[in-house]
Amino acid sequence: MLTPLLLLWPLSLGLTWFVAQGIADRPYDRALEFNLQALTQFVTVDEGRALFALTPQARDLLRADDTDLVFYQVLDRDGRLVSGDPEFPAPPDARTPRPGDIRLRDGVIRDEDVRIAYTWLARGPARDHIVLMQVAETRGKRSKLATEIIKGVMVPQFIILPLAVLLVWLALVHGIRPLSELEQRIRARRPDDLSPIDDEHVPQEVAPLVSSINDLLQRLKATLSNQKRFLADAAHQLKTPLAGLRMQAEMAQKQLPPSVGEEVERSLRQIATSSVRATHTVNQLLALARAEAAGRALPLEPVDLVAVAREVVEELVPLALDKAIDLGFET
Repeated sequence: MLTPLLLLWPLSLGLTWFVAQGIADRPYDRALEFNLQALTQFVTVDEGRALFALTPQARDLLRADDTDLVFYQVLDRDGRLVSGDPEFPAPPDARTPRPGDIRLRDGVIRDEDVRIAYTWLARGPARDHIVLMQVAETRGKRSKLATEIIKGVMVPQFIILPLAVLLVWLALVHGIRPLSELEQRIRARRPDDLSPIDDEHVPQEVAPLVSSINDLLQRLKATLSNQKRFLADAAHQLKTPLAGLRMQAEMAQKQLPPSVGEEVERSLRQIATSSVRATHTVNQLLALARAEAAGRALPLEPVDLVAVAREVVEELVPLALDKAIDLGFET
C-alpha cells in the first residue's frame, strides 16, 4: 500500500502543476484580452492604408508591467507590418475568423515564451479593410503564480503524506496482529497434533482458509489412522506365519538325514535366521504403531552399524557366490 502511495505522489504534483498553470493563465488572459481591446481603438484606416496612432496613454499601458515584457503587432490585410514587433509568429488559423473574435495561443518571441492574444479588425468606411492586431506578454507573472499555487499544495502534502504513511503503517500492524498470533499458534503445535485450529479469534478475512486447513487436518488424521491400523493388522498377521516358518526350519534341521548335503543344511539355517530377523522387524513395526497411536515418541537406542553391516553381508554372500561376485566386509 505504501509503494503505490509514494508513486502517486509525484504524479499528483505533476497534475497539480498542470492545473496550476491553467489557474494562473485565466486572470492574466483576461487582462491580456483587455489590453488588446484597448489597443484596437488606436487602429484606423486612411486612404486605404492601416494606421496605428499610439498615444502616450497607450504607451504607458504597454509599459505598466514591471515583471513581464509586452509586445504588439499590427498587420494590414496584405500582411505588411503597420506597427510593432516584426518577430511575431504568424497565427495558426487557416482562415480569417470573424472580425472582433479574440483568440489566445502560446508562442516564442526573442527566445522568450509568451502568451499571445490576437484578433482581426474590420476598419474603413465600408468596414472591408481587415487588420490583424496581436499583443503578447511573457510568462513571468504566470509562472510565479503557478509556483505559489504549487507551494501552497506541496507544503501540506509534505505534512500529510508522512502522517498518512504512519497511519497506514499503524493500521496494517493492528490489522495483521491476529494473523501473527495465528501463525505463532500454528508454529507452536506438535508435529503429531492434528486437532482443528481454534477459529474463534481468527480474522474474518482468513476464516475460510482456516476452515479449509481444519478440513484438511481431519482428512489427514483419518488417513493416518487407517495407515496405522493397517500396519498394526499386517504386523499381527505376519507374526504367526513367521513363527511357523522358523519352527519348521529348525525342525527340518534336526531331522535332516546324513545323506543330505551341506548346501541344504545351510539353506535351512539361513531360512531360520531370516525368519528371526523378520520377526524382530515385525515387532518393531508393532511398537511403532502403538507409540504413534498413543502419541508417544519411541525411545532412542544406540545401533551397532558394524554388526548390522556384517549381518547384511553374511546374508548376501550366497547370492554373491552364485553370481561370481567377490563380496567382503572390512572394519
